[in-house]
Amino acid sequence: MTLPNKHHNNRPIDLSIVIPAYQEAGIIVQTLESLAQWLGTHDYGEVEIVVVVADSPDGTAGLVRSRSNRFKHFQLIEPGSRVGKGRDVRAGILHSNGRYRLFMDADLATPLKHLDDIYGLMRRNVEIGIAVRNLARIHPGLLRRVVSEFGNILAQIILLPGIRDTQCGFKVFRADVAEAVFRRLTILGWGFDLEVLSIARKLGYKIQTFEAPDWTDPKAHLDGLSNDSVIDAALQTFGDLIRVRLNLWRGAYRSPEK
Repeated sequence: MTLPNKHHNNRPIDLSIVIPAYQEAGIIVQTLESLAQWLGTHDYGEVEIVVVVADSPDGTAGLVRSRSNRFKHFQLIEPGSRVGKGRDVRAGILHSNGRYRLFMDADLATPLKHLDDIYGLMRRNVEIGIAVRNLARIHPGLLRRVVSEFGNILAQIILLPGIRDTQCGFKVFRADVAEAVFRRLTILGWGFDLEVLSIARKLGYKIQTFEAPDWTDPKAHLDGLSNDSVIDAALQTFGDLIRVRLNLWRGAYRSPEK
């Protein structure tokens, strides 16, 4: 089910903000309120909010609907049963109407002030912009920190030289680039960032980075990930990395007409 986009004028959308929100009932209302307040005091042109909620028994979708009137342009997309974050981000990006399309995490781990960075990239007509975190300080546990840093080193060696953080959930794409890249996405879980950036590089698009040293994990204090979970996540991401590398060797991502 999709809650239709609301148009209050005929002006084109400048920026679509896509928020995947699987079982985020505990935070989604505050997130949308914070976003509405921020947009009320900052001018990024016409902004559309696109929230993607896979089947969430905690009532996330209903809470999102209750806040839809806080925005001039709004969509709620419900793609069905849970598949993965990559599927949800792809659905949101491809259903967006903006000249630029940003996806960000529902927990606001990347502070909203970095929307100013996004707007700066838009004004320069960049193709892709991604936030880069300080990996040495963002994870509280030694194992998570080592796994994160080692994973990004592997990603640079095998797929994406020069990009020292592939996994930050704050990335923006010009509309034509978003369409070309996300329609080729095959990894629908957590490793989708690796594939998105690799496809973009393969297609010849330029990736700009900007610093987000104030990124924080709102759930870090819960220490909810066991060592086994961290290792399982790392192995899954490594598997996705190898899968993308094989796809590149096989020529799976064909260049669009540009």
